[in-house]
Amino acid sequence: MSTILCIFANSFKIHIMVRHCKTCGCELTTERKWCESCRKAKKREYAKKHYRNLIDEGIMKTRYGITNCVYCGKEIIKNRPDQDTCFDCYKAHHYKTVENYNFTKRTKDGSATLGRQTILNLGFRLSYDLIIHHIDENPSNNILSNLMILSRKNHGKLHNILAKNWSLLSKGNSSNLENCWNILRGQLTTAY
Repeated sequence: MSTILCIFANSFKIHIMVRHCKTCGCELTTERKWCESCRKAKKREYAKKHYRNLIDEGIMKTRYGITNCVYCGKEIIKNRPDQDTCFDCYKAHHYKTVENYNFTKRTKDGSATLGRQTILNLGFRLSYDLIIHHIDENPSNNILSNLMILSRKNHGKLHNILAKNWSLLSKGNSSNLENCWNILRGQLTTAY
C-alpha cells in the first residue's frame, strides 16, 4: 500500500510558486512586486521626480516660514501654519490616544462601536457625519457622562487641540504627567 502511495505522489509534481522582487531578486514573503526596501526606494525616487517636475513647471509648495522645534530647538521650515515640531520629535512625542482603535469592542454585527450603540439605544438617530467622542479617550468606558456627540470636522479639530496640548505638557517632563494630562484633557474637551 505504501509503495502505491509513493508512486502516486511521485507521478504528480507539486509546484510552489516563489515570488521574487522585481528589482533586487530577493524572495518575497508578501504578494507585492517589490521587497520593502526596494518599494521605499522606488517611492522616494517617484517623489523626487514629482516634486522636481512641479518646481520646473513653476509650481512651488507653500511654505509658512521658519520656526524652531519645541522639543529639540532645531530650526525647521514650516509646511503647515501650525507646525511646531520636526519630524523626528513628532514621531517620538506624538500622543496617540488609542493604539489599535480598530480592535475596540464593537456590536455583534460589527457595524458600530459600543459607545455609538449606547447613544443609538437612547433613540437618537446619528448620521454618518456624527461621531461619538469618549471624553477620557477610553473606548471601553461607555457611560453617558463620558460620551460626547461631535461632527467629524469638530472631532478632528478637538483631537488636534488635544495633541498640541499633550506635546506642550509632555515637554515639561513632569513626574506627574498622566494625572496632569487626565485633568487637562477633561477640561479641554468639555470647554471645546
